[in-house]
Amino acid sequence: MSETPQQQPEQPEDDQVAETPASSEQPKQPELPKSLTFRITPVSQLAVLAILVCATPLAWAAYPWGLLVYLIPLGLSWWIVRTRTTVSPERVAVRTALSGDRFDWDEVVSLHLDEKRWLKAVLTSGKEITLPAVRVRDLPRLSVMSGGRLPNPESQE
Repeated sequence: MSETPQQQPEQPEDDQVAETPASSEQPKQPELPKSLTFRITPVSQLAVLAILVCATPLAWAAYPWGLLVYLIPLGLSWWIVRTRTTVSPERVAVRTALSGDRFDWDEVVSLHLDEKRWLKAVLTSGKEITLPAVRVRDLPRLSVMSGGRLPNPESQE
């Protein structure tokens, strides 16, 4: 049998490498997600489970009206699951346990910040809307999703 020599791919010499101008290469901006949702951590359902277990002796001691005690953990669980803030590049949707609200980013005049609480959006109408589960630490993500309508606190010096 005769062996055929393996061909190696041609490699360009150093002086033959085509140079591309650095100005034509622009860093790609990462694509924004369609929306970003801020919610209460699902781990808090464990606290609801603990309340449920602790309420059981009380509920059965005062049977049948004592069973109404179970409405407390049920309501807490509903609040945890339902409460959220969803932001997209166009609008903000706020949902609480009993109501909801939507507004465009153009309606936001400012934000009220509090280190220990959720942020509040101040609208052009003067109305303040609490943004559930959105904290001060989430401001950079909010700024990106707003398309620059809100300043990014990390970029300011």
